[in-house]
Amino acid sequence: MKSGRFNFELRRKLFHTLFGFFLIFILFYLGRNDLIIFLSIFLIVGSILIVLMQHGRKIPIAGWFEDTFERENVRFPGYGAFWFVVGTLLLALSLVITDEIAASILVLAAGDSAATIFGILGRHPLPYNPIKTAEGSIAFFVFSLSACLFVGWMGVALAALAAAVESLDTPVDDNLLIPIAAILFFVII
Repeated sequence: MKSGRFNFELRRKLFHTLFGFFLIFILFYLGRNDLIIFLSIFLIVGSILIVLMQHGRKIPIAGWFEDTFERENVRFPGYGAFWFVVGTLLLALSLVITDEIAASILVLAAGDSAATIFGILGRHPLPYNPIKTAEGSIAFFVFSLSACLFVGWMGVALAALAAAVESLDTPVDDNLLIPIAAILFFVII
């Protein structure tokens, strides 16, 4: 059972990470405004597809993504992807420095993915959130250190903050919570 879950999450998080890298590519090669336009269009089209799917419509490509990447018992189809797009759109709208946006997207893409993969393998639940593991939080921090490529040593503090936020038990999806934490971090710093 754990092997099946691991393979499923590995597939999900590989896509999660690649999509984040794709957004960083758009950011650097087309610019912040084009990233905002892309994410806005993606959000509008995705929201329409979500509504159609909730009303029983079969949409081949969207259905394949749902079957391949969506966890069971989510509130609506495309739940995780929806919040990922909303979170990265908030980043692009709230931050103006390209390197800060890129660092934040990288933390969301790489750190969150690592937390899930290593968290599944972890054996040491966090005392304040037994659903998450110490191994997952450490992996989040380590993989998020790649943010230093964009913002220097501030990336260490960003990685630590984001890892702490991701480890919390909140009703807010971490694909939204992590970008909000990154925005606050860069606004305050």
